[in-house]
Amino acid sequence: MIKISVVIPTYNRPVLLNRAIRSVLRHKDTNISIEVVVIDDCSLEKVNLFEFKWDNIVYKRLIRNCGPQEARNEGILIATGDWIIMLDDDDEFLDDTISNAFAFIDTVEGLDQFPVFFFATSNGKIPSDYQLISAMEIMDETLKGDFTPIIQRKVFIDNNLRYLDYPEIVGVGCEHLTWLLISSKFHIPTFNFHIVKVNADAPFRLTSYKNFIKNSLKFALQQDISIDFVKQHKLDKIYPSYVNKKYLGAAIYYLVSGKRLQCRERLVVVKDYRRFATGVVKFLTFLPIAISKFFFRIYKMRFSK
Repeated sequence: MIKISVVIPTYNRPVLLNRAIRSVLRHKDTNISIEVVVIDDCSLEKVNLFEFKWDNIVYKRLIRNCGPQEARNEGILIATGDWIIMLDDDDEFLDDTISNAFAFIDTVEGLDQFPVFFFATSNGKIPSDYQLISAMEIMDETLKGDFTPIIQRKVFIDNNLRYLDYPEIVGVGCEHLTWLLISSKFHIPTFNFHIVKVNADAPFRLTSYKNFIKNSLKFALQQDISIDFVKQHKLDKIYPSYVNKKYLGAAIYYLVSGKRLQCRERLVVVKDYRRFATGVVKFLTFLPIAISKFFFRIYKMRFSK
């Protein structure tokens, strides 16, 4: 029997959390044992799980708000399953997808060596049905949209892996750096098979325009952290354009946060990368910040997932 733990970090979304849990409990495959691990990231709103008449729900409330990465790490420590699936509290599993996902995993040659497997969400895709993802594919955005990680717990823990966390940018996160590090060491078997529906009905999402504006300085720091990370691990040699992209991103976020000097400093080091875009950003540094925010909003509404 396959033993699975579904880890759901949550913060101030009790109604959506319950919907996510119900989507797990709909899976009735007798060859799969499922526990649900809810990590409450010190919500201000009360979490009520009494509607679920099920023994395999574990609930832990953190004593302070730490952000989703630390909540996920706590869930991994608590989970008892051989496999761990991460699920955001505002999303939900598609019907009959968990057992199908493990049927795909069973086809992977040498599966015991991989700590993580990726499956597409409703907005995720890769160019082929299956691909071994390396750091290069993470940096060049071969993966489009979101992917759900399925963690092979023993391999993950035995290799001292964890979600990377940066307290200075709580509320923004750097989850992509976790996958960048893992894919550089192990590769990540990735399937173009949808197992999770990404919902857009949450009152607040990390990818919302309001969050980008509210936390623009943190997003700028996120770009700087990403640059330092890839340089530290010498991944900038694999795909130099990634660093230039992050410098440009940092410049944009510093600009909309009102930090013109920091914006210009980042633009100076961008070499032969999207010259039109860098020229526009440099021009905007001489205009009122409200104009930059206006154009930023138009860009995000058109191109953000």
